[in-house]
Amino acid sequence: MASITSTTTFTITLLTFSLLLSLSSSHPSSTILDAAEILSTSGFEAMALNLELASQTLLARRQSRSLTVFAPTNFAFNQIPQLPLSLLRYHLLPNAFSLHSLRSLPYGANIATLLPGHSLTVTTSNRRLSINNVTVNPTPLLADGYLVIFQTDTFFDPYFQVPRPSSGACFSARKSAERNRDGFGSKRLISDSLTFSFMEASSALRSRGFSNMASFLDMQFLGLKERPDQLTLFAPMDEAMASHMGNITEYSDIVRRHLVPCKIMWNHLVTLEEGTLIWTYQRGFTLNVTKTHASSDLFLLNNGVPVIFPDLYNSDWLVIHGIGDILLDTTSTEDTVQHAESSLSKFDHHHHKNHHHHNRVYNPAEHSHFSAFH
Repeated sequence: MASITSTTTFTITLLTFSLLLSLSSSHPSSTILDAAEILSTSGFEAMALNLELASQTLLARRQSRSLTVFAPTNFAFNQIPQLPLSLLRYHLLPNAFSLHSLRSLPYGANIATLLPGHSLTVTTSNRRLSINNVTVNPTPLLADGYLVIFQTDTFFDPYFQVPRPSSGACFSARKSAERNRDGFGSKRLISDSLTFSFMEASSALRSRGFSNMASFLDMQFLGLKERPDQLTLFAPMDEAMASHMGNITEYSDIVRRHLVPCKIMWNHLVTLEEGTLIWTYQRGFTLNVTKTHASSDLFLLNNGVPVIFPDLYNSDWLVIHGIGDILLDTTSTEDTVQHAESSLSKFDHHHHKNHHHHNRVYNPAEHSHFSAFH
């Protein structure tokens, strides 16, 4: 009799355990709630709250418990007052991806998300874990085999596309440049994806001490219907811009002098030969680049203005480099750069004044019909 009772108890216990396991597996929304709790205790309250509120909707038709969560910071959430459910879905993967799994994926590989028809793109390079050109912290907040949580500084852009590799299209010979003097590349209509990218760029500028240039750009891009395929912006720090705020007539010229109609990443910029000229949107104004003799890592532009924050922001169409001062047009003003290094105060502007005869002129276009700049 005792043996029968013992067997019955064991059977009931086994059935109970199996039932609990089945219930746990059949309720994947519990995985979301677990993620929300972990995020909340780890300082990602905004992501935690959004996951908790959307838990039932997010996984209503899912059977698997496996999940990978990419959690932007609270600051990133502050830049988007009302987070669309679609954007939240875009940061969730239907499988648990370990750090090893993510690192093993090749550049350009696509990863399916819970947002139908929208995949993430692996952009990892030089051992920096990156997705959609957003750096991912390689140390997960949690990785238990079913649930993996990674942290990111900002949101992934759902409209991200792998940037086209740099080529002679940017660094073209003078004949090619002259052939394209009436324009360069193609232009794109401003769409939701571009608005998203520009909001991200503006936010990045403000968060790193370049608020004045962000405000200039806001005004210049307001009402813009189209923009070039690719751009590079050299953004002066706020202290340098302070003396120019309030003089509205200068705004367009300032922006033009700091905008290049082609995307030049930092690793490409530092390979330029000394004296190379880069054309800007300001007609006749070029950037003359050089390096200091004291430090080959310090890359300088006109009048010894240094690049102090390389690749401050990077998307598939725009890269921003922070610089230490304003780029002045010395051909039309008597102003000088007071903060330039003394060793560069006598820098020879021969190449700048005779750019038409320079063999390494970098001229994607003299001037594009960029409506905000007319």
